[in-house]
Amino acid sequence: MPGQISFDLKRKTVMITGAGRGIGKAIAVACANAGADLALGSRHVEECEQVAHACRLLGVRARSWTLDVAQLPSIRGFVDGALTEFGRIDVLVNNAGLTIVKPAEELSEAEFDTVCNINFKAPYFASAMVAKSMFERGVKGSIINISSQVGHVGGPLRSAYAGAKGGLNSLTRSLAAEWARHGIRVTGVSPTFTRTEMMERAAQNPEFRKNFEKVPLGRPAEPEEIAAAVIYLASDAGRFVTGHTLLVDGGFTAV
Repeated sequence: MPGQISFDLKRKTVMITGAGRGIGKAIAVACANAGADLALGSRHVEECEQVAHACRLLGVRARSWTLDVAQLPSIRGFVDGALTEFGRIDVLVNNAGLTIVKPAEELSEAEFDTVCNINFKAPYFASAMVAKSMFERGVKGSIINISSQVGHVGGPLRSAYAGAKGGLNSLTRSLAAEWARHGIRVTGVSPTFTRTEMMERAAQNPEFRKNFEKVPLGRPAEPEEIAAAVIYLASDAGRFVTGHTLLVDGGFTAV
């Protein structure tokens, strides 16, 4: 109703890729705290089940699946399994991602394909599969793509990753325009450097580590700070936002 704003996700089912650790784990716990039931997918199935268990302790339904987003049959199995378990998907969070920190001239074709498949191809097809289920069930849902600040400004040693995330930002705008008539919102969240295992591995490269000094707020983001933006976009509080990718970057792209 007009005048009422809610960040509540009760009676919604949220599907999250890459939910076993890092940002995906934080998003799952935040959604559980907001009352959502959860379909969680990850290559790291034991960690993913631990996240599902933690969410169940918060009083919601949660189930984990083994998921390799680089394989379309695995995505299809995840979507079908979630629909069988929960009956509908209200929110999809395309969180799974991978970066390889290397000079562009040293990146192999196989590495390029891996980065682009995980960061662009997987969200494309996961979104298409979930959106089709929303069409069929009359769900006015939300699809949220976890992008990156380098998808907006570029980043040395991450050219393939930056290109894939830039494509993801464009995909977000295009799908938002295409699916608005169905009542489906498509948005994105672009974090800065965030305290995760993936960032810690990348930070072993001293040239990459120098980038941390460029964040005006003076520190990396915490995973929970990225999750907070997802809750906004997934909930009715963000019901008039679509086609936009929200930068949660400590001011990195402002200077």
